[in-house]
Parts: sequence; C-alpha cells; structure tokens
Amino acid sequence: MRRISSIDDALNVAYGFSFAGIQFNPWQERSEIDGLLRMVAAIDPTTVLEIGTSNGGSLFLFACVASANALLVSIDLPHGQFGGGYPPWRSVLYRAFATRKQRIKLMRADSHEATTLEEARVALEGRQVDVLFIDGDHAYEGVKRDFEMYKHLVRDGGIIAFHDIVPPSPDGPTPKGEAALQGGDVHEFWAEVRGEHKVSEFVEDWKSGRFGIGAITFARAGDRSLTEALEAGVQRDPNPTAEAVPDRPASS
Repeated sequence: MRRISSIDDALNVAYGFSFAGIQFNPWQERSEIDGLLRMVAAIDPTTVLEIGTSNGGSLFLFACVASANALLVSIDLPHGQFGGGYPPWRSVLYRAFATRKQRIKLMRADSHEATTLEEARVALEGRQVDVLFIDGDHAYEGVKRDFEMYKHLVRDGGIIAFHDIVPPSPDGPTPKGEAALQGGDVHEFWAEVRGEHKVSEFVEDWKSGRFGIGAITFARAGDRSLTEALEAGVQRDPNPTAEAVPDRPASS
C-alpha cells in the first residue's frame, strides 16, 4: 500500500474505503483519532503496539503516520466481547497496510495471558515501544490489566493512549449509525491514570456517552519491573489455544 501523503488523506481513505464490501473504517470519532494521530506523528514512531485490532482502521492510520521503517504489532482476541475478533482472511488486508519498508505483525490471542506478553516481546524484537494503543477489554479490570502488563514495554517519553474515556451518558450513548456504542468502564480507569501523568484528551463531545481518546506521556520512573508484570498475568488455561498468525513480508 502506498505511503499516504497527509493525515487528512489517511483519514479520508480510512473512513471512505469500500471495495467488494470490504471496509476498514475506524471505531473512533474522526476528530478524536485525528488529534491522536498528530500527537503520534510528532514523535515519528518506529515501534507501535496496539491492543484491539478489530476492524483494522486504527492499525491502518498508525501505519500511515509511523516511520517509514516502523514495526507495528497488533493483538486481538478472537471472538472478543468488545468488538474484537476478525476473520483470518482479513489478516492479509491488515498486513497490506504496511508501506514498503514497514512490517506489521498480527497476534490473535488474549492480551491478559502472560504467554501473550512474552510473545509480544518476541514480536517486538527487543525494541521499546514508542506508542501503545489500548482498545481491547473495556471492563475496568481488563483495561487496567492491559495497562499494567504492557506499559513496561514502552520507552520513557513514549505515548500510551486509551480509547473510550468518555463516561456513559444518563440518557445512554448517542448512536453512531445503527450502533449505540458504549465505552464500558474505561472512563473509571482513565480518571485514575490522568491524575498521575502528563495527559492529552481528544474528545468531540463529553456529553455524548461514547468514545473519546486519552493519551499519556509515559514516565518509567517508579514502575514495577517487567518480571513483576509477567507475574501479574493470569494464565487461565495451561494449554492456551489462541492463534498467533505468522508474519509475512509486507506488501508494497
């Protein structure tokens, strides 16, 4: 896939692409992901880790603003409760988001498993993460676990962003198209995190009851060791069956 010339161009493609019924429109408000993309582009990331691939829209956009030789790793839970799980054939599409020198690796696994964290470290090839985007499990304990487990992979001064930080509306979420999307409990965890870090918030409407992106500039000082993070992972199945999709050369 060709290199997109601007963020506006990338957004137009992401929200407008449709061919033979195939789309990869993001599950974010355009103005909100636009703000995050400009923050990400400013640090020219070479390593991006995403939790929650879903429709592939955010993965496409991160590839557009990442460095020309970036490595992007995206983890998604098959049949996930919060919009996760894509059919295996879409992995070909997702890898095609990479420009000629970029690489995209896809993992179909439970991000909360200690084994998945180890597999992510291998996929990252020893690199520290410049950008971590958390948009997987939206339950309070789920988003907290993703943060606590994967933040240790992020470099000092890197970006950790969360989707769905807007609290539910008393009247329910404003529908988006035919879907009335809700952010789960992410807003509760965000309220805790935002008081401990330098933050940026990209919210179109705080009263909408949906979406919103919060980003922190991560400081590693005082964090637990990676070993402790691995021990925090819950190995619920001694023989996990999560599928790890093998990597292949990126399409040009």
